[in-house]
Amino acid sequence: MKNLNTKLFLNRVYLHKLTFFLLALIIMTASICIVKTTEAEEIAHSKYYSTEQITLPDGKILEKSIINGPPTPPPGIERATLSSLPEPNKAAGLNTISDVPAFTWCFGCSATSAAMIAGYYDRHGYSNMYTGPANNGKMPLNNNTYWTTWVDSYGGTRNRCPLSATQNGVDGRVTRGHVDDYWLGIDNAGPDPFVTNGWTEHTLGECTADYMGTNQAPDPMNNVDGSTTFFYWTEGSSADGDKITAAQIFSFGATYYNSSGMYGIKEFYESRGYTVVEAYNQKIYPYLAHTTGFTYAQYKAEIDAGRPVLINVTGHTMIGIGYDDSSSNLMYIHDTWDHLTHTMIWGGDYSGMTHYAVTIVVLEESNENGAMPWMNLLLLN
Repeated sequence: MKNLNTKLFLNRVYLHKLTFFLLALIIMTASICIVKTTEAEEIAHSKYYSTEQITLPDGKILEKSIINGPPTPPPGIERATLSSLPEPNKAAGLNTISDVPAFTWCFGCSATSAAMIAGYYDRHGYSNMYTGPANNGKMPLNNNTYWTTWVDSYGGTRNRCPLSATQNGVDGRVTRGHVDDYWLGIDNAGPDPFVTNGWTEHTLGECTADYMGTNQAPDPMNNVDGSTTFFYWTEGSSADGDKITAAQIFSFGATYYNSSGMYGIKEFYESRGYTVVEAYNQKIYPYLAHTTGFTYAQYKAEIDAGRPVLINVTGHTMIGIGYDDSSSNLMYIHDTWDHLTHTMIWGGDYSGMTHYAVTIVVLEESNENGAMPWMNLLLLN
């Protein structure tokens, strides 16, 4: 009887160990499967543009787009340039937004483009976007008029604009800013200067690049100098077409919202004391047959409402400030490479890069004097 009890005891021990082993094996196998479905290989489509696909736990697939637009036009590229912005004539299918800054590339095309839009709002009822001493506290239309160029440690000559990227000694600043903490030279992958020099990172504020994650090497941003990250739904991944909202990005966790350029624009506006009504990224129609994508008609509605639009092409970010639908879905743009107005076709190519997406961020109506009446309009989707 004693031997039988001993055998039964040993069998129970064996079964417990076997059960534990099998459970551990299942967990390990599941973990491996999760890694394989969530990890994404970065595909470099050009030196200025790369993408990854990331599978979320619910099976939906995100596209992570990294835009690293050059500070000057690619060699051999010709652009359509206007001597002046046309006057609006909506009866003829033409409308434009005047008084929009045209900045030259300042530590990232995406941050510079966001700064142009923020600068426009600063000039039209949202005066806390920029609070520096230049131009009596109103954001200038031309950054090179007020801020000199600077040569970085790579020998590159950089234009400067504190609304895009702050820097010690620029615009009255007496402490380290974005450029001091994060910038070394084009395409530098880190570590960033605040890490190698062992100093405390500055508190985010006053510039779009801070909040957009532009140029910031630490995880989760992982951006080389010049680049910014945007997230989109892949075709069929979202119940809401190809639109991915700031609320959705936030729900995915800090890894995503801390590295999202769109979410960063929202955070910048909120840091200046303003309320964001809506914020999202969306691929356009007809890019890759995205039939549910953001349309030219929606772009026109944004312009008619007085809101410049962030335009992403495969390797650069610009802003749209007008349209002429009497001429093949034409857009008027500022491209960060000069202070002029240029044109491109909706969904077409610009400087060899294809238009594929927009970023829309809508502000609540301002109570300041001079606020524009369109701010009480709802975005047409």
